[in-house]
Amino acid sequence: MTTKDKEQEKTTPGTGMDGDPNVTWDDTAKHIGEDYSGGIIMVADERVDKVMISRYCEPAEIGNLTYWDEEAARMAGYRSQVVPWAMVKEVPTYSGNWRPCQPTRFPLEADVDYQSQLAARSPSAGDPPMPPTNAGFFTDMTIEFFEPVCLGDRLTTMGRVLHHVSPKETRVGVGAFLGYTTSYFNQSGELVAKATQGNYRFVRKAEEDIKR
Repeated sequence: MTTKDKEQEKTTPGTGMDGDPNVTWDDTAKHIGEDYSGGIIMVADERVDKVMISRYCEPAEIGNLTYWDEEAARMAGYRSQVVPWAMVKEVPTYSGNWRPCQPTRFPLEADVDYQSQLAARSPSAGDPPMPPTNAGFFTDMTIEFFEPVCLGDRLTTMGRVLHHVSPKETRVGVGAFLGYTTSYFNQSGELVAKATQGNYRFVRKAEEDIKR
């Protein structure tokens, strides 16, 4: 089989699917522990500042004083004002959400099924070999924390390690739950968190077969 033939197999011509029909989910599971970040290292655009923290806390009315006051945080044993744990994954940006000369992420001609391509917040360079699929969605996230992120820190994100592969038929289709783990470091090289993000990749059932 030529390289061209192999590339064609990955898209299963005429089906609208991505993947290789010669691969099973058990084959995909053999790649657990491998890194699919492509060696990309992403450094946050910004250091954590007071405004970033307060704007995160205000909508949810988070009143923990270590998130608001440097002196209170130091009295509690922290280096400085502390970042709420959930901010580690969601708040820092990498190369911005948009920059001049980049195409719009929200074209006027988009139809109701259009999905905007938002800026990446974790490194990615493809997936392990997997069977054909034509749909997918985010399912869950687990974050393990090692060190607090504090005022003035700048995060670096690296790694996208295949964490789990769990084949399953659901109401909407047949596929597998997958998870990838990304690591976060501060400017001193200390590991502050690991986030495992899950998704379900599947072949969608016919509309009449979907149980609602």
